[in-house]
Amino acid sequence: MRKVVSLFILALFVSLVAFSAVEVEFWHAMGSGQGEAIEEIVKMFNDQNKDIVIKPVYIGNYGALNQKLLASVQSNTLPVISQAYGNWTSKLLESSIVENLNPYLNDSEIGMTQEEWEDIWLPFRQICTWGDNVYAIPFNKSIYVMYYNNDVLDMEGIDVPTTFEEIYDMTKALTVDEDGDGNIDQYGFAFRSTIDTFAIFLLNNGGTIVNENADGTYDITLDSPEARETLEFLKKMKDENIAFVQGGYLNGPFGEGKVIAYVDTIAGKSYVDSSCKGKHDWQWAKIPSGKSFNPPFAGTDVIMFTSATDEQKAAAWKFMKFLASPKVTTFWAMKTGYLPVRESALDTPEWKTYTKLEPKAAVPVSFVKEAYSDPKPATWYEIRSVVGDMFNNVLFEKYTIDEGIEWAVKEIKSYLDM
Repeated sequence: MRKVVSLFILALFVSLVAFSAVEVEFWHAMGSGQGEAIEEIVKMFNDQNKDIVIKPVYIGNYGALNQKLLASVQSNTLPVISQAYGNWTSKLLESSIVENLNPYLNDSEIGMTQEEWEDIWLPFRQICTWGDNVYAIPFNKSIYVMYYNNDVLDMEGIDVPTTFEEIYDMTKALTVDEDGDGNIDQYGFAFRSTIDTFAIFLLNNGGTIVNENADGTYDITLDSPEARETLEFLKKMKDENIAFVQGGYLNGPFGEGKVIAYVDTIAGKSYVDSSCKGKHDWQWAKIPSGKSFNPPFAGTDVIMFTSATDEQKAAAWKFMKFLASPKVTTFWAMKTGYLPVRESALDTPEWKTYTKLEPKAAVPVSFVKEAYSDPKPATWYEIRSVVGDMFNNVLFEKYTIDEGIEWAVKEIKSYLDM
């Protein structure tokens, strides 16, 4: 009888502990293997923190997540934490529903020391900071690199290009009509007709689209010699039919050998591995540069919402800090191919072993400190769309370069004035 009573009391205690656990809903857009990695990280955290239950909720994709967040502001059904791009956070800050993390970050017991905070790569800290206030913790971060078919480059005795001029020379040398039928069988270089392509080359030619002032306002900087040079350079390769141009992803043509090199983020590594398997070897390197080297990075952060209870906020902060810890960000990087967000992650035994087995992983982290942090106007998504339209219209001769830039500047101004 005593044994039965003891078991009942134990079961009651366990159920009460479970019942009293603080639940934190975490919205994300990480599917497939990335989603599995999140599930593993959440399980690790929940197992170590029996008084907290993190509930990851997969929304579907970034577009769906953004729309759901905006709709949830209106219906007051926000989660406790969510993935968000910097410009999403800027838009949400207009509704005063994003929690300022300074009180947590600076707390002597639960916060981060100055050394720990500065261990996060500077570009990642910048995208999380508005003025003196931190509103996000960096999470899944990738950086742009140049993928290249090293089998072909080695066979042709061509060095990996490091400048715009060298890209052009390589592209011209490796673009061939092998069977003489008038159709190109192999292109030396490829690029997507998207805002990202234009922005990458513009940034690495010393230009920008907009610049942020100290007071939080923005200057439009698109109308510049650097922008014109960038458009001329990319259009020249398209018009001479030495570069393959399409809107979609390029890992397929790259794997087939139709394309020798292209630029994309390291988040595409698994797709490139799959496309190239059994066909040819590949490597990646720094983006070739013009007047400067400013490789942009991509990816989201994690933000917390003011609508959560104090208990949920404390639990959420503990999880956000856990996500950015050296061990966990190393695990995340190894599982997904994203960058570790902490510099000290590179000193962990796990990372050192990983990069010995997978040397490619050591390349992108070698220039994270030089990465470019996008500006964060609330209308950045709309501004990107405008510049993307301009780029396409110039490439395909709807506008001249001057007409395209003039139109884009006018449209950007209207969005910044909102």
